Amino acid sequence: MIIRRSISIVITLSLALVFIFVSDMVYAGDELNCVLCHKHRGLSRIDKDGQFRLFYINQELFESGPHRRNKCKDCHSDIDRIPHNPAKEVDCTQQCHIVEPSGNKKFSHKPVAKILENSTHGKLDKNGEPKPYQEDFPSCKSCHDQPLYRPFSIYKGEKVAGISKRAMSRCKSCHTSGDFAEDFYEHVTTRLHKSRYSVETIEVCAKCHQDEGFRERHELDDVITSYKETFHGKMVILGSEKTPDCIDCHVVTGENTHLIESQSVDTSSVHENNLNTTCRTSECHAEAGAMLSSFQTHVTYDREKYPMQFYMLIGFKALMAFVLYFFLTLIFFELLRRLFPKFSFFKEKKIDDYDDILHEIKSSIKQNEQSSDDKNIAPNTSPENPPDSSSGKSPENSPGKTSDKTKSLDDILRGKKE
Repeated sequence: MIIRRSISIVITLSLALVFIFVSDMVYAGDELNCVLCHKHRGLSRIDKDGQFRLFYINQELFESGPHRRNKCKDCHSDIDRIPHNPAKEVDCTQQCHIVEPSGNKKFSHKPVAKILENSTHGKLDKNGEPKPYQEDFPSCKSCHDQPLYRPFSIYKGEKVAGISKRAMSRCKSCHTSGDFAEDFYEHVTTRLHKSRYSVETIEVCAKCHQDEGFRERHELDDVITSYKETFHGKMVILGSEKTPDCIDCHVVTGENTHLIESQSVDTSSVHENNLNTTCRTSECHAEAGAMLSSFQTHVTYDREKYPMQFYMLIGFKALMAFVLYFFLTLIFFELLRRLFPKFSFFKEKKIDDYDDILHEIKSSIKQNEQSSDDKNIAPNTSPENPPDSSSGKSPENSPGKTSDKTKSLDDILRGKKE
């Protein structure tokens, strides 16, 4: 019994020493030393619904975001013991200990949640009735996992990622205590541009809008695929941050990014009456004409919704197939000609008995000449023009000409035979 007590005391003291040693390494917001357990990458379990739950916390990422000044219990207020029971889902609209400087009140995301309720992503319709498929509508964590700061500095007109040491030296002239200057600088500069890369924004929207079941339930087109096929989508995929993403087009300039409205709403940025204004912002197509906004960005090749585009696609594919296979056929025959130069589908008749054929041709020529002479004898005979008695032949039927004809024909036939 005494040995057991001694062992338990040793274990307790050892754990206490470990806790004291680790507590020096704990971050400011982790006063309860929650990272003592949650720093292990394998900390996980399967919940009662069969879902895999990972409880690992990456301290470096946590310290790079706006929640680093929050204590764990500010969000996980239901945890009151260690080891604790399964934590409840965090309510992002509850107040935390941070005091908002402009109103001197405890900070809360409740105003943002109210804006979200009035958007197309809200769970209630315009009459205050619940929309169908409540589980499909996003909550805060559906889009926001672990936000990260993206501070930048501008020096001589050049924008550089990171904290400006020149600016910090001015801030710390007055704000000397704690990390207020760093937190304020990173928070403000991150809000001066997008807190996410454009590729990340598209991936967040694709969680729902590229899900086939989600699109069928809400009768939506595959807007993610159609966007990626446009010039804007290709530029974003290549890493451009100057090209508009989903939020740039679907949020009215000057409004909160959570206020995304359906294109059927009059005040929506993508309503047919507002598209021209949306495209002609100073950051995009400032001098564009009205025809630019008539471009249908999210067209799909659905025969029922977009029949003209569907049949144009079919015609274009048929034309491309015809051109491709036509030239492939020509290339195939040209290849055969080069591989088999003496090959021919229609072969010439081979002349075996050359002398007999030549004799027949000469005989036919003589017969033709004699028949033509017989026809011309009667009209040409007269006292004034008697025939040449010395030769007995007309000038046109001289042996020299006949021999020339047969000789040239003989040469031709010899050439063919060779």
